[in-house]
Amino acid sequence: MTKSKFSHPVKFASTLGLLSALVFSTSTSTLAQPASSPARSSTNLTVKRKYGTCPQKVGLTTLLVPFEGGAEHTVVANTRAIAGSARVSSSGKKFVEYEAPLQKAYASCVGQATSPELRAYRFRLGNGKVYFRVDVGWVDGTTQITSRSLSAGLPYVRWIATE
Repeated sequence: MTKSKFSHPVKFASTLGLLSALVFSTSTSTLAQPASSPARSSTNLTVKRKYGTCPQKVGLTTLLVPFEGGAEHTVVANTRAIAGSARVSSSGKKFVEYEAPLQKAYASCVGQATSPELRAYRFRLGNGKVYFRVDVGWVDGTTQITSRSLSAGLPYVRWIATE
């Protein structure tokens, strides 16, 4: 019968104690470090049609870059498949709204596209236009829209949220 290297209770307890300390210090130092890897996603929101001829979906591309105590959010509304070039129609400290003329095939559309998971972003279709709104006024903590612009004629918004 082979003798286990942990056959002595004091050695076993010491080894277990060292392993526990190592695991605890590794897990807490990992928790203390900010998650630095960006998360990019593309999402299609379903258009809920009230009347007219509407596209089935409209897309969003989002990028989340976490930092200690908050995150930087970037969103681009992928409206190229349904509309022309956008322009800022109104903005404030906590919101920005863009509008773009719908393609002829969708000019009669009246509807909207939202998502409970992405509630800062909303599409509204009507009057021959698509309206894309970013509203961060509901977010807990401190929020600020840091950039409102166009990227190849598409609505582009960068905002930060901190605790």
